[in-house]
Amino acid sequence: MQVPNALEGQYAELILKSMIYGFHSTAILVTNPDGVVLVANKIAALGFPDMTVESVKGMNFLDMAPKEWALERIEFMKLAIERKHPLLVIEVLDGTRLCSTISPIEIPAEGDSQWILLFTVEQITPMKLQWLRKTKSPEELIDAKFIDLGPLSALTPRELEVLALMGHGLRQKQIAEKLHRSVSTIDRHRERIGEKLGITDRIDLVAMAREAALEVVDATRTNTPFGHSYD
Repeated sequence: MQVPNALEGQYAELILKSMIYGFHSTAILVTNPDGVVLVANKIAALGFPDMTVESVKGMNFLDMAPKEWALERIEFMKLAIERKHPLLVIEVLDGTRLCSTISPIEIPAEGDSQWILLFTVEQITPMKLQWLRKTKSPEELIDAKFIDLGPLSALTPRELEVLALMGHGLRQKQIAEKLHRSVSTIDRHRERIGEKLGITDRIDLVAMAREAALEVVDATRTNTPFGHSYD
């Protein structure tokens, strides 16, 4: 599917590209309802391994990302169109907590209408995440089941829980009580986490967990690695 007729033409294309390419700290892309990318800025393209602004155009999510992840996003798009209202999706990509806003845009066409989806993807802090959970309804805010833990994929579910709780400011004794484990067991988990991530300082581990805005429930979600290189 190509860009809808209402968006064709040099003037309309210039406006669209200027809007999208002008953002340097926010990932932005436009797709059709089937998950085919119509246009994307550099940050959005970099979210898919080995993709560029030019090569990502015309590609389907199913061709660039794990199948389960892609199908879930396509379902989110259909839901946004059905509700005719932006949908906020909380997810993790490459080990970073993100909030993706999927906005359905109806394009008038001869005898019918077509839809495109505008994605804006931003990294969010634990404070912003907490605010969203308090102020948004379940119809507006959805948690993705399929995530990409990136470098955190090396951790076991229990280690993810421990790291998430460290990021929430809990001490080892508090974590042990919450997870019904001994302090020595939690300490061993912390040591293994540091070894796997190459971070031995507890303060640095806490900073990493906070930057990723990890939640304990992330340990129960399905990790679908995108295949980024961490060498």
